[in-house]
This record gives sequence, structure tokens and C-alpha cells, in this order.
Amino acid sequence: MMGMGEGILPGFLLSLGAGVLLGAFYDSLRVLRMVLGGGKRRQFFMDLLFMTVAAPITFLVALAAEAGQLRFYILAGEGIGLCLWALTFGELTVWAAQLISRMLSWSKRKLQRLFLPIARWFWHRWRDTWQNIRMKRKNNRRKRKKSLETNGESSV
Repeated sequence: MMGMGEGILPGFLLSLGAGVLLGAFYDSLRVLRMVLGGGKRRQFFMDLLFMTVAAPITFLVALAAEAGQLRFYILAGEGIGLCLWALTFGELTVWAAQLISRMLSWSKRKLQRLFLPIARWFWHRWRDTWQNIRMKRKNNRRKRKKSLETNGESSV
């Protein structure tokens, strides 16, 4: 078991790695929020999810580094690791997510331009056919009603 003050560097490096992992997790939530669309409620719940994941990780890092005692260098290491991720790979992640989002919206517009006229043509044909069938059914019901009527004769 390590005593107090021993092994600060391994504990700091462990917390630095945990901070980088937390930064990656936060970026994945940020990209997910970009894809699903933002909103104050969704952002609140995603931040709450992040905090519920970050708290146990911080506790486990403190448990591994200082036998459960929370030290400033552990919090500083996680913060520095999170900032390292956010300023390097985080920027790339957001840039790539925005690029992919723009490419998908561009391809969606092109596919709509291509397939929307075809879909409208099929829709009009289907609607006309369905209206013809409905009219024929309506006419058949009218004819049956007329065939059941008596010509002024009483059945009693």
C-alpha cells in the first residue's frame, strides 16, 4: 500500500488518462447531440449522464492512486486530460462530425431531387387507381340496393 505523498506521478498519469477518456466520452455525447438535434432538455440529460459517469471514474482513480483520498493532483490531472482531448482530438471530432453531417444533408437533398418526382408520379397513379376502385364499389352497392327494391308490391 502506498503512503501519502508516494507515487504522485503514477497517480497523476492515471488521472490524466482518465481525463482523456472522459473527454472522448463527452465528445461522443456532443456528436450524438449534434446528430439527434439539440434542445435544453436533451443537453441537460446528456450532461447529467456525463456527470454520472465522471463521478465514479474520479472515485476509482482516487481509489487506485491514493487509497480513496481525493487529492488536488488527481482532479488537476483529469481536468488537464480533458482539456488535452478537447483542444486536440475534440476539435477534429467536431470538425469530422460537421463534415459528415453536411455530406449527409447534401446527399439527402440530391436523392430527394431525384426520387421525389418519381414518388409523386407513383402517388398520383396509386391515388387515381384507388379512387376508381372506390367509385366502382360505390356503384356496385347502389346497384344491389336497387335490385332488392320491389316495384310497388307489398311483401305482406
